[in-house]
Amino acid sequence: MPPVFLRPEEELRQAADRSPLLEEVRGYVAGSGDSDPLIPRWAEVSGLVRVVEGEHVPVEENAALVDDPLRLWERLFSTIGEAGSPDGAEPSTFGMLFPRLVATIPLTLYQSGPVALPVELLFEILAPALDLGQIPEESTRYAIAATLDLLERFGAIEQATADPAGLARIAEIAGKPDLSPFVVSLTPLAAWALNRELRAAGVDAPVIGEAAEGSLGELSPQLAGAAPEIIDAELKAWARHRSPSDAAAEASEFLRTARLPEERLFALIALGETGEIGLETAVSVRAEGGLVGAAAAMWLSERGAVDRETVTRDEVVLGMADHYAAMHALGAFVHQLADMDGGFDIVDLLTSSRHPDRLELLKVVGAEHPDRKMAKKARTASFKLRSSGGV
Repeated sequence: MPPVFLRPEEELRQAADRSPLLEEVRGYVAGSGDSDPLIPRWAEVSGLVRVVEGEHVPVEENAALVDDPLRLWERLFSTIGEAGSPDGAEPSTFGMLFPRLVATIPLTLYQSGPVALPVELLFEILAPALDLGQIPEESTRYAIAATLDLLERFGAIEQATADPAGLARIAEIAGKPDLSPFVVSLTPLAAWALNRELRAAGVDAPVIGEAAEGSLGELSPQLAGAAPEIIDAELKAWARHRSPSDAAAEASEFLRTARLPEERLFALIALGETGEIGLETAVSVRAEGGLVGAAAAMWLSERGAVDRETVTRDEVVLGMADHYAAMHALGAFVHQLADMDGGFDIVDLLTSSRHPDRLELLKVVGAEHPDRKMAKKARTASFKLRSSGGV
């Protein structure tokens, strides 16, 4: 599981207290009644009430739970699927899908990290994951949308409307013009509850900051598939756990010995969290030359820590190629290609860089660059390098 950032408990408690559905359950337990058939069923399966002579009465041993919004929210979250669908129509498609949807949707969003997931893509993900067989698409979409609405009322997810650019991108990925305009993400409450549930089940579900005591070499594999926000938060926590001088020394040593471009990127980000001493350390690394020195030179130049005119062409070419290789390893290089609109020749840069990953990067440019001429040039350069034994 990706690392998650957990908010302070008092902040989570206040969020739980604002949940409309939690308030409805509390009111029902207190005897105020409720017209929503889900509420009585939910209160019963969560152990807040029991049946006595055909009537629900509060369970005394759980009375304190009603006054603790955070623990009550967690209990309700863990039992929501057992209460059946909101409309109570168990023979319906919604009734059959609901228990699986309320379990699968939050977990899918948890695995996707902090970036909001388009609801349209959620439809595409859940259909095969739930093995829905012959259930009509319209029924499946209704069930997912209704479940999302309930989870939103409970405070487990947040729904928002994609901006025009995001909507166009979603339409391109989904391959259809008529689609849901919404994006969805977990709330901090749900992330906290799911993390506790996963860890209780023995799943490796790290929390941001937990790995701060370890070395960058131990932290780096966890960050390889993480979102940029997660990478930034983890490296900030790692640096805060040390004095600036100790963090800079460890980051520079990792930078020198790193085998992968993304590891060098992580080391440079960590150096950036150490202030002035990090810049001074990077200057020393640059002086050592080679691939690592070029990466340090470009990093220093971007921060205005060295005069750009002192950065050599070899440093620019090799340093940029290493940055692109790191972005490729993190899944972001393809998205950068559209912004490379003639400011420089990406193919010439990669070809002349002698970077160990240049063939792989040229392959990506040849397959994904939006400029057909540039893509063709990359394929030609890649062929010539392979033919000449270039690495």
